[in-house]
Amino acid sequence: MSLLRTIERLLNWLTALSAAALAAMVLLVVSDVLRANFLHRPIVGTIDLVQSLLAVIVFLGLPQIILIEGNITVDVIDHFIGRRAVAMLRASGGLLTCLYLSMLLWHMVRPALDTLRFGDITADIKIPIFWIWMPVLLGMGAAALAALVVFLRNFRRRDSARGAG
Repeated sequence: MSLLRTIERLLNWLTALSAAALAAMVLLVVSDVLRANFLHRPIVGTIDLVQSLLAVIVFLGLPQIILIEGNITVDVIDHFIGRRAVAMLRASGGLLTCLYLSMLLWHMVRPALDTLRFGDITADIKIPIFWIWMPVLLGMGAAALAALVVFLRNFRRRDSARGAG
């Protein structure tokens, strides 16, 4: 199995974790609302858990969106230039995205470590904020890796478009 295929499988697993977190968040919120309305006893810590799950959903789901190039794009000039040029634009976008996400990841490490050093916790159920940073950092790293895959995939398309054009 190729390295790119292995990376795609890893990103699929992260997406599955993101989907599981979404299902857990929905169940938690519905349970909390039902319990609060019928038993007048809301679930303690729902807000803390929803905030934590939201980090998992967003940051572990982001790499898959980048990998499938599902982000919003403007393709006004795609119809006027050749396939090779389109592949080069997509490859450039992948490379720039990889560099940008890598830079973001680099600048997120210190604040994450600060939450560990200062012992920051959530308000209700005292979840260490550092643990909430873990899926954020993992997702950003995986998103940068996904953008690198997009770059490589489109760079190869550029070469195949050269032969076809």
